[in-house]
Amino acid sequence: MKNPYWMLVGFLMFMAGILSFIFLMVGLKITFLNFIYNKGIFTLLFQIFLLFGGMMILYMSYRARLDEDEEEDIRAFGQDQ
Repeated sequence: MKNPYWMLVGFLMFMAGILSFIFLMVGLKITFLNFIYNKGIFTLLFQIFLLFGGMMILYMSYRARLDEDEEEDIRAFGQDQ
């Protein structure tokens, strides 16, 4: 998950999930998600999957980047001595 594209994928999933959920509350529909509407509970589960899946991908890519930076700091510190 060190690739920065994963962070973009997670962000897009999260934004699609939150926008579709908000729009559903006010009675609007997002056109690229038309295939999912009118499916009952499956619609809500898909939106929840988008929300939490996006958050998990964002978090994992963020942690991978932090871990990579920490490893570089440790290597740099070891070389100075």
